[in-house]
Amino acid sequence: MKTHRQSGETLVGLVVGLGLGMLVLAAGTQMLAHQLRGHRWQLQDSHVHHDLRAAMSSITQQLRQAQATEDAWKLRTSAPCKDAFCDGAEDFSISADRINFSIDRNRNGLQDNNECLGFRLSNGELKARTSCEPEVWTSLTDVGSLKITQLQWQVTCAAQGRLWQRWITVRLTAQWPGDASRQWQASQTITLRNALPALHAPAYCSGAT
Repeated sequence: MKTHRQSGETLVGLVVGLGLGMLVLAAGTQMLAHQLRGHRWQLQDSHVHHDLRAAMSSITQQLRQAQATEDAWKLRTSAPCKDAFCDGAEDFSISADRINFSIDRNRNGLQDNNECLGFRLSNGELKARTSCEPEVWTSLTDVGSLKITQLQWQVTCAAQGRLWQRWITVRLTAQWPGDASRQWQASQTITLRNALPALHAPAYCSGAT
């Protein structure tokens, strides 16, 4: 009577196969984690860029109208101008990372309490001013999703006949909260629509031509 030997995997072979399988699984898991991390960063970057664009858009829309008043072309024919939106620190001033300005919203020539505006950096958030006295500041960004680390202003002036035209370059620097290695910057140059009469260059000009 013949006996037949049954062939099969040895214990060593099983262990080797199991080890190779674990290596393949670990490599696949690591690759998946890397892809998920990259996808998460892409979503975060998209969110950050959206918030930066929204913040810069708000600054641009408001600041372009700085010191605007009805019939400015009539009122500002000689220096110094004396209308309610031209003669005070609340009408236009810069201090460190803060800017103040006023706008004649209802075009009545009088400065109402909601016509003092501004922007400032406070504890990693960009804030907008919405009233004169008392000052009221509203957050435009959330430090939990975007930390603003720098807010810079640079004013350039150029003489145009008896008037001075002004441009303001705004620079925002931001980082992902808790990760200083991930930073973004945004910059925008804004033309102020309302020129000023002056015998000399207006205040806060970094350059005057």
